[in-house]
Amino acid sequence: MVSKEFVEFFTQVFAFALGGLAAVVVGFKLLWPRVESFQFKLHMMQRNRAEDREIRQLKFAAYERLLVLVHRMEPIQVLVRQHQEELTLATFVSRAIQDVEAEYQHNFTQQLYVSDVAWQAVTDLKKSTVSLLRRVLETEAGEPLVDQYVAQVLKQVREVEVNPYEAVQQQLKREMYL
Repeated sequence: MVSKEFVEFFTQVFAFALGGLAAVVVGFKLLWPRVESFQFKLHMMQRNRAEDREIRQLKFAAYERLLVLVHRMEPIQVLVRQHQEELTLATFVSRAIQDVEAEYQHNFTQQLYVSDVAWQAVTDLKKSTVSLLRRVLETEAGEPLVDQYVAQVLKQVREVEVNPYEAVQQQLKREMYL
């Protein structure tokens, strides 16, 4: 037969175990929201770091593309790309201007990733390049040869005290690491 003490002992053990289990469950219910909150914050911090890294990469790539754009907009680059012996001067200049405009349009979305100042500098440079190409064409008397036109454009670029293409490239390089 089972003794009364034995039953009381197991009843007390069961009561303590049940009380302990209830305490663990209540503790878990009270602490779990804090654990979840901590996990959520940790996840958001990791996600923000990943997004920041991705945005930095996009910005870096945008500045790289704008550096290439500025280089490709330099008159010597444009004129060399468009030079063909059989072209008339008007056609040559028209193609050169179209080339500058096309390069600019191709990189138009990069303004999303660079500063407004940097984008404005690139836009102003594009406008001044197109203006230079038109202005030299207008100042040429008669129908000069393409080579004479090219020489005149390059002369005007060299006469500028500060090369605007190098200045914009320097600005882009400085901003790239901000």
